[in-house]
Amino acid sequence: MKIISCHVDNFGKLSNLDINFNEHVNIINKPNGWGKSTLAAFFSAMLYGFDNKKESGALEKDRKKYQPWQGGPYGGRLTFEIDGKRYTISRSFGNTEKTDEFHL
Repeated sequence: MKIISCHVDNFGKLSNLDINFNEHVNIINKPNGWGKSTLAAFFSAMLYGFDNKKESGALEKDRKKYQPWQGGPYGGRLTFEIDGKRYTISRSFGNTEKTDEFHL
């Protein structure tokens, strides 16, 4: 799988962020506190949703931890390629797993 691009509507401290990845190595070189770990959590949540298999209450903790600091829609888009075919995942997260939306 190759990640092509992402758009973060709002996820934690990240807001209205677009990143296009190139064919080779991509380095995100930003200062401490910029949101690199939050971006990694965004990729995971976009691909798999929030992990509800962890210990009791972990799903709610992660969901609350990454709620947009500035408000607004919670989620974004991730475009990737597998075997020469491109796909775009669009997710929006609600207050509960039942209110989440996923489109491929």
